[in-house]
Amino acid sequence: MAFLRMLNRAAFICNVCFLLAIFLLWYSHPVNPGLSSLIIVMGFLLSIVLNIVVNIWLILIRVFKKPLPVIPRFLFYLNGAFLVIQIILLIK
Repeated sequence: MAFLRMLNRAAFICNVCFLLAIFLLWYSHPVNPGLSSLIIVMGFLLSIVLNIVVNIWLILIRVFKKPLPVIPRFLFYLNGAFLVIQIILLIK
């Protein structure tokens, strides 16, 4: 379960990069192109994949009634909210 906690934290970091990548869409002149490309890749690619993996894993734990790992509630709900937002943006 320690791997799931680490994966949940990594998904949160990628979700922050998702917000920064959306900001970079409107900002015309990035300061550091290498950093901005890393933010875009982590935000638009990794965050979607990690969110899907983490949330499906947590749902499966709930369905099979196993004890949940110690994950802060705000992180649990925040990653779920980001997944919903990302799915809506993918559908559009």
